[in-house]
Amino acid sequence: MRLALPLMAGIAVGYMCDVSASHILYLFVISAAALLFALFRFAPKWLFGTAAMALMLTAGLFVEAKEHERKAPEWSGEKQRYSATLLEVPAMRGTNTKVLARVEQQGGEDVGNLRECGNVYLYFQPTVDTEQLKIGDRLSFEGVVLPPENSGNPAEFDVEKFYYIKDITGTCFVAADKWTFLPAERKTLQMHALALRSRAVGLYERLGFEDEELALLSALTLGEKRDFPQELKESYSAAGASHVLALSGLHLGILYMLLAFVLPTLNGRFIYRLLRETLIVALLWAFAFVAGLSPSVVRSATLFTLMSAGRLLGRDVSPVSSLSFAAIAMLLFSPHLLFDVSFQLSFAAVFSILLLAPALQELLKVYEHGILYEYIMNMLILSFAAQAGTLPFIWYYFGAFPLYFLLTNIVVVPLAFVVMALAVLLWAMSPLPFLQQPVAYILKWAVAGMNGAVELVASMPGASYALPSLDLFGAVLAAMLLLLLSFSFIERKWRVAALSSVISLALLATAVVLQGKPSNENYLLIYNNRKNPLLHAVCGSGGNYLLSTVPQADAQYEYVSQPYAKREKLCPPIWTGYDYNDENVSCIDGTVMFDGLKVKLLDNAYWNENEYAEPVDILVLCRGFLGKIKDAVEVYPPSCLVVDASLYKRSRERIIRECSLLGIDAVDISSLGAVKVVSSADSFDLIPMRGK
Repeated sequence: MRLALPLMAGIAVGYMCDVSASHILYLFVISAAALLFALFRFAPKWLFGTAAMALMLTAGLFVEAKEHERKAPEWSGEKQRYSATLLEVPAMRGTNTKVLARVEQQGGEDVGNLRECGNVYLYFQPTVDTEQLKIGDRLSFEGVVLPPENSGNPAEFDVEKFYYIKDITGTCFVAADKWTFLPAERKTLQMHALALRSRAVGLYERLGFEDEELALLSALTLGEKRDFPQELKESYSAAGASHVLALSGLHLGILYMLLAFVLPTLNGRFIYRLLRETLIVALLWAFAFVAGLSPSVVRSATLFTLMSAGRLLGRDVSPVSSLSFAAIAMLLFSPHLLFDVSFQLSFAAVFSILLLAPALQELLKVYEHGILYEYIMNMLILSFAAQAGTLPFIWYYFGAFPLYFLLTNIVVVPLAFVVMALAVLLWAMSPLPFLQQPVAYILKWAVAGMNGAVELVASMPGASYALPSLDLFGAVLAAMLLLLLSFSFIERKWRVAALSSVISLALLATAVVLQGKPSNENYLLIYNNRKNPLLHAVCGSGGNYLLSTVPQADAQYEYVSQPYAKREKLCPPIWTGYDYNDENVSCIDGTVMFDGLKVKLLDNAYWNENEYAEPVDILVLCRGFLGKIKDAVEVYPPSCLVVDASLYKRSRERIIRECSLLGIDAVDISSLGAVKVVSSADSFDLIPMRGK
């Protein structure tokens, strides 16, 4: 652990500071020299540990710098001919078929510092041929690969960071007549694993699993969550059972216990123990292969492999050291995993269980009061330890805390054990399909029972408590507080625990208060929404309104406005149509009056019929706008002209050209991102909201 933490710190610093790999060489030489010097007898004892941690810190800086250099080049953004190898099972997304592919440019001139290959999400226009696509297929296609780009809306999902972590370099739409099949090549081990996982999902479908039952079973046993219903996912989150959906240490632990029960130790002979541990490890990795060799499963399988090797050799293996070794190995190979939410939650949960569970079991004397008491207390301890370890991450990323997580896990974890056991039995019976149906029938009841229990807990009053907003600094403080409390509890150093708790709590409370300080100002948000124009009027005294030029049913606004409303803890917004008026907002025929501002939304050509000039503060040109800019600014003389992102690309480019010729400074929402309009006296300010 003392080596893993500096490695993580080096990766984090390298990510934030963008240090050049060549400059890190000097730090490496100094650290290595100090480590060699520490081997001499006359060297101070503290030097070896310090030099080793400095060397790991340098290693973290180096691997992240090399990763950044590898991912830095971008695609040209021009139409090119490419070849692609499909890396995953295609899936329908809306009206298109989406699939991750390894893409390489075919021929062409020297592109200099531009990217020539990388992982890209391809979106195929639906045809008969797209239904035949499968993992490992090779294609030749023509299209424009675009790098990932955030919309610039406040509190939005960070697509650029997500793609960076997942090693995805861009997206490309492929028209129906712009691609052809190429001769197939040898599949990689990962491709074979994903193809096998797809066949396992097909097995579930043939046995009659569908909808929510199929979604849970695929997620729980195979880690396949692409088609998991959003409503069910929210129920698991509110009930505190999201960890069951993330295939990781819990599931491998269940499988390990099953295998250890079926293959008990006999007479302690080394040859039998060797065969037993080898068979257990082989079956664990076989399960990891069926589950698609995802990073979390590989990490867990590595952890149990190390622990199994230690038991075989009769060594007292530290689970924390095994977990740390697995993390070091994975981060050296893929440093961007450190910023993956699933990696953070999985590592924190397992680390917290390994750290706290033994001390809590000893304190509560778990093994002295019978089997029922032992089971209940172990479930409570494991749930409490996992939830405590992941609290800073849940607080920072999701801003909500499940209050009934202890109750949920008493029921869900045993059911997960049953589901895993039955699923493994189902796979083992593949040569005897007539025996699979009875097992599948029992498995359906177990899966339905798990979904029902979770939905029941999630529907209870106050199931999920909304936490105050917390920034990165506050999350780090929360994590430090938990670490101090944990180590003080384990070492029984109560004075240190009390002092550190008071200091950490004071700093944490300050961070929460500063971060969550409410704003009393009125403001208007103009979102970057490519589908339809969307404005958000927020009143400092309470209440907020959503405005658009289309009916609410057609607006498709939720994914744009809800993240910001959730973060700011705004009440459900009031949707305003073309004829809405109250004491705060007026929206009449596309003219919005709010906080002394007059905003005009133009989405047609009827404005030409206006015979009189009508000055406005902000003129917003939306999808559907027709006419010349010169005429529009004469009819509605604006203090500011906004080109909405809902306009089609060619219309937007034409409008911006006309504005440039007329000497008008137009605000292009599609490139700038969302803007915040704040009125003050006889003027107003436009504040870009990208990254806020």
